[in-house]
Amino acid sequence: MEKRTPSFSMSLAVLCLVIAILGVSILVYGAAPHIPIVLVAVVVALYGFKLGCSWKDLEKAVTRGVSHGVPAILILSLIGILVGVWVLNGTVQTITYYGLHVLSPSLFLVSTVLITAIVATMTGSSWSAISTIGIALMGVAYGMEISPAMTAGAIVCGAIFGDKLSPLSDTTNLTAATAKVDIFVHIKHMLWTTIPSLIITLLIFGVIGFMTNQDAASTENVAAMITTLENEFMLTPVALISPLLIIILAFRKVNSIPALVIGLVAAVATTFYTVPGVSFGEIMNTAHFGYTADTGDEAIDSLLSLGGLDSMLFGVSLILIALSFGGIIREIGIAHAIISGMRDFLKSRGNVITSTVLSCLGINIAVGEQYLSIILPGQMLEDSYEHANLHPKNLSRTLEDAGTIIHPLIPWGVTGAFIMTTLNVGVGYIPFTFISFITPVIAIIYGYTGFTLTPLEKGKVISYEEGWAEQEASSER
Repeated sequence: MEKRTPSFSMSLAVLCLVIAILGVSILVYGAAPHIPIVLVAVVVALYGFKLGCSWKDLEKAVTRGVSHGVPAILILSLIGILVGVWVLNGTVQTITYYGLHVLSPSLFLVSTVLITAIVATMTGSSWSAISTIGIALMGVAYGMEISPAMTAGAIVCGAIFGDKLSPLSDTTNLTAATAKVDIFVHIKHMLWTTIPSLIITLLIFGVIGFMTNQDAASTENVAAMITTLENEFMLTPVALISPLLIIILAFRKVNSIPALVIGLVAAVATTFYTVPGVSFGEIMNTAHFGYTADTGDEAIDSLLSLGGLDSMLFGVSLILIALSFGGIIREIGIAHAIISGMRDFLKSRGNVITSTVLSCLGINIAVGEQYLSIILPGQMLEDSYEHANLHPKNLSRTLEDAGTIIHPLIPWGVTGAFIMTTLNVGVGYIPFTFISFITPVIAIIYGYTGFTLTPLEKGKVISYEEGWAEQEASSER
């Protein structure tokens, strides 16, 4: 049986069904994403059989999909091992101790966004920022009795902001290359959407911070936590060598896996100084099973009982299942059919921008793959920007405003799995990732108003009305 290309209408129907099943399962029933993804994968595979796909084709597609996630799985596993050693040698405790002294509870969430943004910009990696300073900030949040989900949302906001504007970022470079735009031209053009989004995000977190009362009981809890950390652990700058080393290596564009391995070696070496009498066997057991705190302080024990390779298996299995599903989607051609069908609606600049946002969103939801959510819409909609007399940097900006910045909202995506596993939170962080909701809306508003849209042939910014008046006059001639 010859394989047929899926139609736009059926592909859209399948995508809506996928979203409905995942949404109800995860948001209504509170299920972990794994089984719902398996369920929708079966549904989509049945549609693939109807189109003429063979089991061998789908099996190969699953294998190809999983192969793309091997680096992410290795990184996630290394981070689990590293965090376990960090707790054992006092890295997390030391940063938490300093953070409890320095950060103000009312400004904690705002500070979290800014601190994480700086680290992500320096390193060019949201993952590095989340897995280093992010983990430490979660510890401070526990001490100040600030919502872990809210804190995780602030961490993710800062991390994706910094990643998006860093010339060292892989997604930023990929987006610029996909749209054929100079990397610094791309970053400069992104400031029009990203800076307003950050300001609004900071204002929201600022209001939340000042509305949250820091009562006497909470202040006493912070003081008790500081005392416990001082009595139970060796708090020394030596314990900070490993995370600082990873940040420096990331800033120098060293690949994530070698950087994490070097950081792990440094963490193991410093453990023999910060934990006198520790054995290598104890370090290996902690690296595998994680650290279990038993200080008598419930908040401290909850914070420090984490890490280890075992703790990352939730995320690893989610990545494997999600990428398998993504491979099936790609093999059948559903994403390609939807984007091709949307091109018929591209009769205004606003629709071009909106279609790009929706395409990136749809691929993120259906496939859970960040790179694909940039590459596919970028390739398919490139001509539409040219026909609308829009400079390619408008395309590159919108791909980041939707593809990159929406991806952390997808709990079955690679980054979503990483966030939940690394920060030890569920999907509760999603509503607080304000920047991911705000930026695409601003992009669409700009699309329909013409504000900051740069034309293809001229170097100045023109309005929506001026652009289409020029195009109509040109067609009449």
